[in-house]
Amino acid sequence: MYEVHYCEFSRQNNDRDIIYRPNGSGDWLFLLFLAPMCVTFPDHDELAEAGSCLFYSPDAYQNYHAVGSFRNSYIHFSSGDSSPAEYGVPRNQVFYPSSPDMLNHQIQLIQEEYLSHDLYSSEMTDLLLRRLLITAARLTDKSHPAENSLRAQFQQARLTILSQCEEDWDIQRMCGLVNLGKSQFYSCYREFFGRSPKEELLAARIDRAQNLLTNEAMQVQQAAALCGFKSICHFTRYFRSVCGCTPGEYQQRSVKR
Repeated sequence: MYEVHYCEFSRQNNDRDIIYRPNGSGDWLFLLFLAPMCVTFPDHDELAEAGSCLFYSPDAYQNYHAVGSFRNSYIHFSSGDSSPAEYGVPRNQVFYPSSPDMLNHQIQLIQEEYLSHDLYSSEMTDLLLRRLLITAARLTDKSHPAENSLRAQFQQARLTILSQCEEDWDIQRMCGLVNLGKSQFYSCYREFFGRSPKEELLAARIDRAQNLLTNEAMQVQQAAALCGFKSICHFTRYFRSVCGCTPGEYQQRSVKR
């Protein structure tokens, strides 16, 4: 379990203040700079602009100071038997998330939880810390900005399609979500998500059908309609190909569990 040792949100230090820990802090340190900082690494100096981050490992050399005003948000924490490195956040280097405000808000939530000592506070700070690291990893994409923007459009389109999988999603309607032609839409979708939109839509419909069929009162034909299948034959055939049994057989097995 992750444990917060100390956390501050939007901390204002003395101007040009210096932080110097040549042997590290002994714990993980996630920093979000809210003002420009000069960071010294063992082999070079680097100017970190406002909105940049640094994620120090426990024994990493730490040396940074404010160019002018000193303001940052930060968290010192330990990770127990697990390692934050699993989330792929860049370590011991300056990096630039696409939405520092989002990270800063999450640090604020962690500080509030850390100070509250409320019921299940340890469990909540563990979850919030993991969410911070996952968010930082997602927001730190080194690909071209134009590609990032297109990926974000496709992620939103994908969420719309899969969360409303029961609706009639023909290719023209899907393409309209991102204003692209058919061939380009298919190409980008597969590149971003590894599957075609049709494959993902059908998978989402089967997932919903499996959930609906755990209800003994649900008729197979009704489940098919609620999942966007217009043909009961098509539904049954595709369900069998995915689940290895008919919808009716699946429902009977679910009831016996």
